Amino acid sequence: MITRLCRFVLCGVILFSGTFTVSAQQNNEQTDNGADWFNRMAEALTTLNFEASLVHVHGDQIEPYQWFQGNDSEVGSTELLIQMNGPDFRILRVNDRVAHFNSSATSYSLRSDTITAIFPAAFSEPFERLEHSYQVTVGGGARVLGRNAQHIRILSRDNQRYSYALWIDRKNGMPLKMIILNQSGNIVEQMQLTSLSVRSSEPEIIAEIENIEMPPLLNELRVEKPTHYAVEPLWAPQGFRLISQENHNLLVDATPVDHYLFSDGLTEYSVYIAELTPDMETDLALSSSQTLFSMRHNGFLVTVVGQVPLAMAQRIATEVK
Repeated sequence: MITRLCRFVLCGVILFSGTFTVSAQQNNEQTDNGADWFNRMAEALTTLNFEASLVHVHGDQIEPYQWFQGNDSEVGSTELLIQMNGPDFRILRVNDRVAHFNSSATSYSLRSDTITAIFPAAFSEPFERLEHSYQVTVGGGARVLGRNAQHIRILSRDNQRYSYALWIDRKNGMPLKMIILNQSGNIVEQMQLTSLSVRSSEPEIIAEIENIEMPPLLNELRVEKPTHYAVEPLWAPQGFRLISQENHNLLVDATPVDHYLFSDGLTEYSVYIAELTPDMETDLALSSSQTLFSMRHNGFLVTVVGQVPLAMAQRIATEVK
């Protein structure tokens, strides 16, 4: 189960590191400016019409994508992400429904108003929703993709989760480059646009696919019911809260699991609890931008998957009782 689960949720490590220090007075001044830049990015990600190419680097893989977004007064908001290498894989969002089309797996839809394969959903929302767990600071200017960019850093207040370095187009607010760093300042993932065209109207490809038939919602493809097993997560890191809990069958192999989803507004992690079977791989620990940790516990397999440090995932798992 875990090997199959990895293919759907696990991303790898990357390159680069950096430090950023300022006086306490500068921090206070720059946090306000940083929030303004963050909010400008959020507005761009939800209102602009654009087409872009980007490269997503994780582990030893470099994945190129094409990315389109259109906003129409009648149709609403439409977004398309196309993976250019490997099997045909596309993600299409029409308003608050996101469809995953995969030529080598079952296609399905989710309820969401953003595509989160590249940027977290929180990047499209006001920064005030993250202030309880994160702060934002402003760096200097830079040149990215031949454009004048503003560098900002999103830092966890407890230094117990990942941070983000962002370069935002000063002209239109679009994010041009993103780097995810662990607590030691080492890069675990990065993304950079390689082309960007902001338009006055939606891209032509968006108009062509607005009426495409969407695949069924994920909750229509699997059995969902209240959690079943007699163990549950009893600890969550500060700032994280339980978003949902349910028992369902995994889409990849129909294994029944209790699933708990936690979020701090920017980062999410899942806890999966399944009864042990002889064919399950156990005691697995893989860490990158998406950590996967599993352990045996009194006849159950407990798996934590998400964008959290390995040490945090280990404690979350050991506190399932």
